[in-house]
Amino acid sequence: MGIGLLQMEGNIGFYKHAGFDLASKLNIHYHDMPKDEDVPFFLAQELIPGYWGNREGTYCPPKGYFVADENPEAFEAYEATFPQKEKLRLPGQLGYEE
Repeated sequence: MGIGLLQMEGNIGFYKHAGFDLASKLNIHYHDMPKDEDVPFFLAQELIPGYWGNREGTYCPPKGYFVADENPEAFEAYEATFPQKEKLRLPGQLGYEE
């Protein structure tokens, strides 16, 4: 497919095993953080080695990404259209105890 680079927000402790590392190591900065700061939840992975090269970039979330913060009333109304679900704790989840 030609995809050379993935970026995501997530837990480095969880996604490191899949090859992700801090995006700042590739000179990709998170939009509202200082450029010289390692952002522990902003991750990247080159799928094609050397794809990003020596470039530098800034990630900005897409429009609508923070919809719950920008329009909380509309978000709550949308969420209310889904049936309530029971939270389950299943084997294999962190914190599961038999």
